[in-house]
Amino acid sequence: MGSTGFQPRTIELSDRTRVHVRPIVPEDEPLLHEAVAAMSERTVYFRFFSPLKRLPDALAHRLAVVDYNDRFALVATTHKPGAKERIVGVARYDRVPQTEVAEIAVAVVDEFQRRGLGSALMSTLGKVARDHGIKTFTLIVLPENQQMLGLLRKMGWIHRAKLSGGVYDISFELPDA
Repeated sequence: MGSTGFQPRTIELSDRTRVHVRPIVPEDEPLLHEAVAAMSERTVYFRFFSPLKRLPDALAHRLAVVDYNDRFALVATTHKPGAKERIVGVARYDRVPQTEVAEIAVAVVDEFQRRGLGSALMSTLGKVARDHGIKTFTLIVLPENQQMLGLLRKMGWIHRAKLSGGVYDISFELPDA
C-alpha cells in the first residue's frame, strides 16, 4: 500500500472504539457488500440516492477498484479476535477530469455513526486529496440528511450550498495542511 501515498493508521472514536483506516483494495469488494447490507435503508438511501436492497456487483467492483490518485477511497475497518475484518466506514473522492476538484462521498455503518468516524474519514481524505493536487471538494446531499449537513457545518466545510433539483449541491475549498 506504499504506492497509495497513505500510511494505514488506527484512530480512536469518541467512545474509545479503535478502527483501522487504510486505502481500499480490490479484495474489499465482498466487504463492501457486507457493509452496505449492514446499513439501514435510510443510510443506504442517503449514500446512493436509491433504496438498494443489495449493492450491485458492478458498482461494488467500481467502488473497490481505484487508481489512488484521481479516484481514492479510504475504509475504516474493525477486526475482532476470531472474526474477519469488517468495513464500518468509507470515504472516497473522484476527481473531475483535468481539474483540482473532486466529488466526495462518505458512508458509515449505522452502529458507528455519531462517534466521530465520518469527520475523521473526511478530514483524512481531505489531506490525501491535497497531496494529490485537489483543492476543492463537491458533494450532493439530500435535504433530509441533516446528519451530513450538520457534520459539514461543524467541520466548517459548508461555504457554498445551493438547493437545486431537490438536493444540496455543496462545494468547499480544502483547508491547507
